[in-house]
Amino acid sequence: VMSPLLKKHMDQVAVGPTRTGASLLQAWVRRDSIRAEFLQQMRKFPILLGPAAAIPAFRHGERSWTVEGRTVEYLDAWSYAEWFSLLGNPAAVVPVGSSPEGLPIGVQIVGRPWDEETVLMVAEVIEQAHGPWRKPSLDWS
Repeated sequence: VMSPLLKKHMDQVAVGPTRTGASLLQAWVRRDSIRAEFLQQMRKFPILLGPAAAIPAFRHGERSWTVEGRTVEYLDAWSYAEWFSLLGNPAAVVPVGSSPEGLPIGVQIVGRPWDEETVLMVAEVIEQAHGPWRKPSLDWS
């Protein structure tokens, strides 16, 4: 049985253009070009800090939210992480705060490829400064 999220993704892909071997190769070449440019910039800044998502943590199964009067869809909420996944950068997320509802808000730590150790060291420093993860005090009914 296909999960609802995977089914939605497959439905979106089905209405898109047909993919071919040539288009896949072209996408890989473009990705490698972007990756090379990005790695050049990361020579000066080996660690990047940014939001993990456009929303705080959410309840299982939620797929859209209203933020300041605008609808944010599930995949759009993760746009901050998509590029680093595409480019193959190691990353970690550490909670650093809470929303007014008590949901965790995290900071994303991104490093250069094959530099997971530095990413984890920075994550540890941030976690120690913030304190351990705290279970949200939410009404789950």
